[in-house]
Amino acid sequence: MTFWKTVFGNTKKKEPHKQDENNVNSENNELSALDKFLSKTPNDRFKDIMLLGDSGNKDVFEILEYAIRNDNDSRVVMAALKRIHKFKGHKRLIPLLEELKNKENITMYEPYYSMALLNLGMITEDEFNNIFDK
Repeated sequence: MTFWKTVFGNTKKKEPHKQDENNVNSENNELSALDKFLSKTPNDRFKDIMLLGDSGNKDVFEILEYAIRNDNDSRVVMAALKRIHKFKGHKRLIPLLEELKNKENITMYEPYYSMALLNLGMITEDEFNNIFDK
């Protein structure tokens, strides 16, 4: 191997990987989007959640759901909770929020958790205010 090949490696341009469009389904795209999300820094995940959540695009619900359930950065979780009401009508939204009610550490995500409940009509404004008047 020559010196320049050692320094610069193979200089041949590689063909980009072409995916067969017939074999691509939405589940693979979701996994791919989730994998990309998970590979990012907490700060970038936080920014992504804000953008994706504000879009209200039902196709990205799984990323917000994952962030709420599993992200270890509280800013990411709170950003997702703040925007999750924009996915009203998604079949897994209400069960997700009801499940969170039983989590030990849900109070650390206040007021965003209660704001989500309020915005979805799961609690009244009086109930919301009573949570913080204690």
